[in-house]
Amino acid sequence: MVNKETVRVTGLGKGGIWVEGIQQSACNSCSAKSGCGQHSLSKLGRPVRLWVDTQDSFEVGEVVGLTLPQGSLAASAAALYGLPLLGLIAGAIAGHQIWGESASVVTALAGLGVGFAGARYLSSRFRDVWQPTISRDGCHFIS
Repeated sequence: MVNKETVRVTGLGKGGIWVEGIQQSACNSCSAKSGCGQHSLSKLGRPVRLWVDTQDSFEVGEVVGLTLPQGSLAASAAALYGLPLLGLIAGAIAGHQIWGESASVVTALAGLGVGFAGARYLSSRFRDVWQPTISRDGCHFIS
């Protein structure tokens, strides 16, 4: 299962493009807004930009389809933010239990480093699984 969103190309770069979600005008009246990611993102007040690797050529302003594999956003966020946080907390607790309060700062930082290393490993291992893709389904231009 995959999630598909309509996005606009906002920037071009070597090996990929920057895209931005298109706010739907009916977001506030839609009955599904409590479970909709687009509604949640629109409440942030500013558009969310995302880099997508692609070898295809696009133009700024072009509207394209963005496909995110099911669960990829949650899994990548858990790995990239959760692992370092867990490492920090586990390191602080272990250091406090073994060597006392002053050592807990050092072991917390070591745990943070281990968490970042784990996040980097998972990010490289699952890059192809988590990577969004772009398609030209129903593309058009917005000026």
